[in-house]
Formats: sequence, C-alpha cells, structure tokens
Amino acid sequence: MHRILCAVVALLSLQPLHSAEIRHRFLALDESRNQLVYVDQLEPSKDWTIQLPSKHRDLQLVGHGVVMLTYPDGYREYRLSDQQLVKELKGYAGATSARRLSDGRTILACNREGVTVWELGADDKPLRSVNFQVATTRLLRRTPQGTLLFGSSNQVFEGDWTGKTVRTWTLPQGSWVYQALRMPNGHVLAAGGYDPSLRQIDPDEKLVKTTGGKQTPECQALGYHFFGAFQVLPGGDIVVCNWTGHGAKDSSKGVQIVQYGPDG
Repeated sequence: MHRILCAVVALLSLQPLHSAEIRHRFLALDESRNQLVYVDQLEPSKDWTIQLPSKHRDLQLVGHGVVMLTYPDGYREYRLSDQQLVKELKGYAGATSARRLSDGRTILACNREGVTVWELGADDKPLRSVNFQVATTRLLRRTPQGTLLFGSSNQVFEGDWTGKTVRTWTLPQGSWVYQALRMPNGHVLAAGGYDPSLRQIDPDEKLVKTTGGKQTPECQALGYHFFGAFQVLPGGDIVVCNWTGHGAKDSSKGVQIVQYGPDG
C-alpha cells in the first residue's frame, strides 16, 4: 500500500457502519513520495495517483469535484475526474494548512514569524491576517464560533482574529499536537503526535477520554509511531493517520491508517 502519512484522509464514501467488512473510498497524501492517492476499496481498479511537484500538507474537498492541497507557498486545487491541476495560489511562504469556507473565503495558516493566519476572499485577495507568537503548527481548523484552533508543541491553542489566545489545552510531555478539532459537545479532540493517541479534553482542560496510546495492546502490534491528521465519521468512528517516518520504505514499520469505533 502507498505510504499514507500524517497529512489528511478524506473519506469520499463508505459502507454502512456495521458492515462485516468496512471499506472506503478515500483520498490521502503520501508525504515521502509527494503523491496524492485515491483508494477505492470497493472497486480497486479505479485507484489512481497524482505525482505532486512538492510536499503537501493539508487536504480538503472544496466542491465541484475539486480537492485543495496546501504546499509550502500556498495551495493547489486538482480536479478529481481527470486529476488535472485547475488552480494554484503562490506567495504565502510557510503555508501549512488551508480551509475553504462555504462562501468561498479561504483561511490559510503559515509558519512565518510564529504562526500567521490569513483570511483570503473568494478572489484570493487578502482580507485580514493575525499573528500568534508560538512555535510552528501543522493543521489549523476553524471552530463553529469562528475562532482558530491549532496545535503547537504539546499544546492546543484557540485564538481569535485580534490575536488574543482565548484558551489553551496542554497535553502530556512527549505529545506533539498535529491536529485539533472542536467536537459538537464543546470538547476538543487532539491527535497527540509522538504520543500516538487521540485525546478528548473538556473546556476546563480535564481529560475526558483517550483513544489509542503507547500502553494499548494494538500499539506494538500495529506499529504506532505518530498520530497525525484524523477525520470523525458521521457514526462516531474516527479514522487517524499513523505516520511512521520520512523514508519511502518506512511504511513497513506499521499500519498507515487506523479506524476506531466510538467506544475506542
């Protein structure tokens, strides 16, 4: 299987939750080979791969059969039907994460002078920006309240467009927060990086639930190394990427994608 890294997995369709054999159609980024891969576990003959010109980090389906990928100078969009590049934005050094909003605006996070976040109009012209004096981040997500949620080192930061840090959550030492997401119940779900677990934390920074982790039986058996990007499915399952190293052959060190049920 392609080395699917700690970028992002986008589930395009799936079988019913309680199917005897769970199979998906999904997109994923292969970091070490600079590839976007489409995997169809229902009809494998339809699999395809796009060779990308550089490393890409974030991934989002943005409608009209197009996927947006973030690369270190901006973002690129590819059409799924023929795998062709249809748009490219340049000039944002350190770009690491992008989110397209329903009205066409784009939120773009860059590792520049700490973490700088831009809001771009539907025409890609800058509307505003904000800087946070923290170390580098990977994936940024916008909360339902319009704030910005991202990880840096072993902390999760929630900030607003004035530059104010609204709230922080601290994960155990050894963690490296790759992605964080606000759940419908108000809790934050964070991927722990080198602490290969998913941790759900309430607004008072109380740990509510841990999924995975180094102490679990599956950690050794499946080769857990670094939990990166994840996706919460409609039924409550969570799909998470397990990154196992930068080398093209490092995929042999462990599974690349894990799916957890709501019960962990």
